[in-house]
Amino acid sequence: MGKIVTFFNHKGGVGKTTLVHNLAFILAERGYRVLLIDADSQMNLTAAMYGLSTSIEYSMDDSSKWKENVQKYISFSEYIGKEVNETECGKTFFEKKLINEETGKEGVIDLISGDINLAMIEANLYGVVTQNNEFTRKIPGKFEKSIRGHKKNYDFVFIDTSPSANSIINALIMLSSDFFIAPVSPSFFSLQAVDNLSSIFQNWIELLKSYQTTRNFDGLSFQPKFLGLVVQMAKRFNSGQLKNEDNTEYSRSTEKWISDLNNSVQKFYQYSILRGMSISEDDFRDIFKSSEPFVIQKCCDFTPQLRSIAEKAGVPVVSLTQALCRTHRDSVPVDIENEGNQYAKSFKSISKSYNAIADGLIELLAKQA
Repeated sequence: MGKIVTFFNHKGGVGKTTLVHNLAFILAERGYRVLLIDADSQMNLTAAMYGLSTSIEYSMDDSSKWKENVQKYISFSEYIGKEVNETECGKTFFEKKLINEETGKEGVIDLISGDINLAMIEANLYGVVTQNNEFTRKIPGKFEKSIRGHKKNYDFVFIDTSPSANSIINALIMLSSDFFIAPVSPSFFSLQAVDNLSSIFQNWIELLKSYQTTRNFDGLSFQPKFLGLVVQMAKRFNSGQLKNEDNTEYSRSTEKWISDLNNSVQKFYQYSILRGMSISEDDFRDIFKSSEPFVIQKCCDFTPQLRSIAEKAGVPVVSLTQALCRTHRDSVPVDIENEGNQYAKSFKSISKSYNAIADGLIELLAKQA
């Protein structure tokens, strides 16, 4: 039985979509089946999965790749609409198959695409929740079933949410999930966002408490468990370098912010553990092989060249090869195989961090089987 993991932070720009994209490819390349749900109207995950890298491909012109895919593949709002209303849509999931060259094992990434029209679904769902009458009472339960039903077909269901703390869609997704991860950046605003997690969840629970599953009512599960923070965009190679466990060098300011974030998350942990909404510190150490609850991993910032090449190649950074770097580089040569240069160091550090997170999720899947 697969696991649903939601990625949420009401601070935007923390690399949430980047994390989901890279993890999906790593797991699929290892032979796992992954379903991605793009529940953010910015649709960045969808564009990344479609492999769009230019404004021409991303336009709404009839001949554009974006327009072609929108007409062919089902969006999140279309998907929720058909599930709640029990109607047919006629569109399929976007699919990408990956073959492990060493084992020959095939992995799959399927995508329920993003949609700029999510605001309309948001408004409708808010009306449903606040009305809570005999005609609308079963809709939140149908919403949950439309997501949780995929656990039998996929090893992992990853949901990329918007950064809105007031989103009823985010609330329904979170309370329908098995686990959630909060991506953060080493900054004051991420620190503030972590501080606010308790109040956000309390507001969501209060809003949806009448829809919680009981013996006589098939509603929302209310069982998400907090896994931890993933620190994105950690700065390296500044003055006063410190070495991390994997010998990656981070700046003193980065290490200070990470320490503050970890201290701040303890407040949310105390709130969530009392409500059965967090794994324990012992489980965290066992799953993620870390002595530092609740920082799952520290992931260094991408160099602009690596990010640019990955976007042009239509793959996440962890899937870059030297051949792709030669084909899609700008004027600057990029070597990710020679460990003596900055590109190779960055690529190695990024790959190691994201693969370590994937290892933890696989361990979680095994323990929760």
